[in-house]
Amino acid sequence: MKSSRPANPSLFANLFLTTVALLLAGCAGPTITMPELLEEPSVAVKPPEPPIITPKPTPNPDADVAPDITFDIFKANAALKRGDYAGAVKLFRSELKGEQAKTESSWVQLSYLNHQLGFALKHVAQHDEALEYYQKSLAIRLKQLGSDHPQVLNGYNNIGEVYNKKGEYDKALEYHQKSLDIKLKQLGSNHPSLAISYHNIGLVYNNKSEHDKALEYHQKSLTIMLKQLGPDNPYIAKSYNNIGSVHERKAEYDKALEYYQKALTIRLKQLGSDHPDVATSYNNIGVIHNTKGQHDKALEHHQKSLAIMLKQLGPDHPDVATNYYNIAFVYKAKKDLPKALEYCEKAYAILLKKLGPNHPHTKLVKGQLD
Repeated sequence: MKSSRPANPSLFANLFLTTVALLLAGCAGPTITMPELLEEPSVAVKPPEPPIITPKPTPNPDADVAPDITFDIFKANAALKRGDYAGAVKLFRSELKGEQAKTESSWVQLSYLNHQLGFALKHVAQHDEALEYYQKSLAIRLKQLGSDHPQVLNGYNNIGEVYNKKGEYDKALEYHQKSLDIKLKQLGSNHPSLAISYHNIGLVYNNKSEHDKALEYHQKSLTIMLKQLGPDNPYIAKSYNNIGSVHERKAEYDKALEYYQKALTIRLKQLGSDHPDVATSYNNIGVIHNTKGQHDKALEHHQKSLAIMLKQLGPDHPDVATNYYNIAFVYKAKKDLPKALEYCEKAYAILLKKLGPNHPHTKLVKGQLD
């Protein structure tokens, strides 16, 4: 039965403050830098613990929407956090299949597992399948919880992310705006959860080349996050990365480099040297060095990025294609045209296979080959 109680504002805060696996997303341009979305986790996740006898707790109004985090689900979420997205897909598929086979499956488990499988699929660039599972999760939550519940807003946000990755920017904006409008209505204008919506709307406006509007939304998001999370949180690094991307689009390259370096510093400290987000920072710094005519420095950063992405994402991921494409541009600037063509063709083959011929990135690379 649908819940008639109002959304619990504390759950919004928990969703905002839970750190989850981070993702990569590209944007079109002469070279490709990687802006990043902020994701709202379905619930806070912790490993299962032995039972402890405690006094009976005060009832939690949101306890009935928290999934049972089995050890296998914990392993799948841990794989997401360390960037092993293919491993997470396999584990979540198995868990979902097991839940569906039960005589009386739990709607909470089904919603959560569909959501997390969509989350993992998005990271391995299986966008249509990710959208399918996100939509299944959202449909369950709408039926059971109503349209104003935090987990429904989470669904809108994450569906918006997939549309952004697919290059369907107006559709992405529609879903992010739905989430933001409900948050403003339920929580007011100063709630920390608004930072996620502001951040992701800023990304879409940047992709639509409305850069001043993008910067306005990113600055709103950063102000909230700095207050809530402090200066060294990976979410702050995402924000710096995307502000850098806007400055790059505005041809403010020194400013862009400053923000990209800030993001890299936090990521190396918080995530380690092999995380995909570190690869994102190396890629984006490489793009700026190439633009500034520092081609050897650019190549060094792109090669670092490529090595991490090949290890973490596999050879057919669109972000690997992004690296190939940007390396091609460095070789073009160095007048090594055969090498440039080799890398551009590698990039196009991956993008055509994974994103299709009509995605903005595929068209961009095809234009260079033509």
